[in-house]
Amino acid sequence: MSLVAALALSGALAGTAMTQEPTPSAQAVGPAGLLSSAVELSRTEAELRLEFEDGTERSFAIRDGRVWVDGRDVGAAPRNGQLDQAWRTLLRSAMAAPARDLGGLLTDWQAPGDGAGETLDAELESALAGRVAPVAAAPAARPLPAPDIPAPDIPVPGTGIGQSVERYQARIEELEAELRDRADSLEQLHETLARLDRDRRPPWTRPFRRVGQAIADIFSIIAIYAVLVGLGFVAVFFGRRYIEGVADTVRHATLRSGLVGLAGGFLVLPAFLLGIIVLTISVVGLPLLLVWVPLFPVAVILAVLFGYLAVGHAAGEALAERRFHGGDWFKRANSYYYVLTGTGLLLALFVAANVVHMAGPWLDFIKGLLTFLAVVLTWAAFTIGFGAVLLSRGGTTPPVSARPTAPDVNIGDVFEEESHV
Repeated sequence: MSLVAALALSGALAGTAMTQEPTPSAQAVGPAGLLSSAVELSRTEAELRLEFEDGTERSFAIRDGRVWVDGRDVGAAPRNGQLDQAWRTLLRSAMAAPARDLGGLLTDWQAPGDGAGETLDAELESALAGRVAPVAAAPAARPLPAPDIPAPDIPVPGTGIGQSVERYQARIEELEAELRDRADSLEQLHETLARLDRDRRPPWTRPFRRVGQAIADIFSIIAIYAVLVGLGFVAVFFGRRYIEGVADTVRHATLRSGLVGLAGGFLVLPAFLLGIIVLTISVVGLPLLLVWVPLFPVAVILAVLFGYLAVGHAAGEALAERRFHGGDWFKRANSYYYVLTGTGLLLALFVAANVVHMAGPWLDFIKGLLTFLAVVLTWAAFTIGFGAVLLSRGGTTPPVSARPTAPDVNIGDVFEEESHV
């Protein structure tokens, strides 16, 4: 894209920028015999066209690395070379120069180097030879009020000031950089205001904020606990034998279950990819691939969740054995009770951490320690449970079957206290 700046400088029309009509003495401004001039600047072209009163026209240009005088190629002028830069500087000066100074500006210009530069300088001086004459001073005239626009950046109509593409692009880049800086400053201001707003709140409200936050977290844990207990009750109702088999594996083969679960966690992704490869290269396996891809991740998630509930069942069973003595625990506890109490034990550390958080910031270390232990316990429960599911093949073949046969107990009688009347 090129920027064409046409600057018409006429000796007869030099007074058009004044508010009053030109007088005979004012028409003498500018080179004698020069009717108009035009300058065209672009990335690949820099041209000056002169029109004289006798009707003759002369053109001088550097175009595509060559010097042209009246359409004739007179030599080379590399882009961004000394001659090209000097010629563009002259044309920019001619665009901003008053009409009366144009002839002297063009005549006084000296081309750098030799060859095409000397030819261009000689042709330009030859075109203006005898046409530059002293001019009479123009009478003073009241100028138009200057517009409220910075003259160096934006052309003002009637003043003969132009701009090149490079200057506009540089100005646009400056404005974009300034806009980015202001956006960053505005963002920092928002952060500062938010911090000041937090600091400005009364100190006595901070303990209440900690208590409110801790209570909200406790309710979240209770909601998770309710969901897990509901899933555990469903698992006991539809597959009591299987969840008890996995729970027995957890209790009697805890270390093996943990190691198998840890190894299984690392081998899940390779097994999934290997299954895809085997089913892809086999002819009969292509239909099974549509089942393997979506169901394998679902099966892994269900196995991990089922193992976690089985760990809760085992923990609740161990607690019941220590709480009740003799054959009393057969009457007072069953699988529903085990899931209810064991899952609560697995989540108790999270509740304890939030209770400690209510006490204030001086117990944050204990809160952090309890949270860390709760996370480790949860990870261990998932790992051991997943390993127990794999070892017992989903609870169908537990390694130890020492569970005594207990009579079926109604769920409504689980929490019923014994009467001593």
